[in-house]
Amino acid sequence: MNIRKIDTNAVIACFTRAVDLGGRNPKAVFGAALLALVLVFGLGTVLMLGAIAVAVGAGFDPKTAGPAMMLALVAPIMLFYMVLMPVLGGGMMHVVHESESGRPVSALGVFAGFRGGRLASLAGLAILPLAGLALTLLNYRLFGGPTYFAEYTAMMEAAMQGVPPVPPEARSPALMFLVGLGLTALQNLLQLVTVPAVQLGRRSTLGAIADGLAMVRHNPGPSLLLLVLGFAAMLAVALVMVVVALVLGVIAGLLPLLGVPLALLVMLAFAAAGVVVYTGVAYFAWRSQFAPEDPAAGPPPMPAQFEA
Repeated sequence: MNIRKIDTNAVIACFTRAVDLGGRNPKAVFGAALLALVLVFGLGTVLMLGAIAVAVGAGFDPKTAGPAMMLALVAPIMLFYMVLMPVLGGGMMHVVHESESGRPVSALGVFAGFRGGRLASLAGLAILPLAGLALTLLNYRLFGGPTYFAEYTAMMEAAMQGVPPVPPEARSPALMFLVGLGLTALQNLLQLVTVPAVQLGRRSTLGAIADGLAMVRHNPGPSLLLLVLGFAAMLAVALVMVVVALVLGVIAGLLPLLGVPLALLVMLAFAAAGVVVYTGVAYFAWRSQFAPEDPAAGPPPMPAQFEA
């Protein structure tokens, strides 16, 4: 498989173009992001209430429950979201691609991942966070020690009971930190380009992961810059959201009937803008290396046919 070499300017362009994303069809792009967020939060609320109801019926007591019991409660919900998020991400990619191509598309295009034969491959991308979790546990065992994770879990249980936490000693804390940082970086980079590779490039789950690894191997410097700029952007947005949340909190305290709904709407708008920008960065990062230069050309051929 061939992959285009990109430089620093191409990486910066991914962010500048992502900020301007949706200008051609803002109703569809931002509407799709809002629809996805409402679906995610709505399903999350329903699933959590259902899990609590089942747990209470089984005699679950949150006051005495430790991390292991809490994990057993939320693990099915976490797995559900690991499967759902890339599918909705595929829908966002469809909306963005159609909008950038100048073709008509609506916010309902966010459900495109559920059809067109892409559902299984998109859902299969849940293997990335699951593999990341498995490798993290292996990292704890190799560089933290055989009992590190058990001691960490015991510390969390004690902290939930009000005992001051005392972190366990790792066998090689520096190596454990560096390996963990590398795993997190690689997982984030793979998640960035695998969704458009599946939805737009018609790649299988494993083929999309291979594309992501090829991106890191052939463009290591730009990939690292992509990660650093992404982290900086998220940090900047988080700081702005903190300031806005403080202001809205004051308004909500003074005028609860007006402030609370206003705070929810503003935070939802911030979240939607974040989804759009993230989708845009992923779309342009993938397109700059794998897809045809002209988005109006439609879905690209199989990556084996791409030209460097």
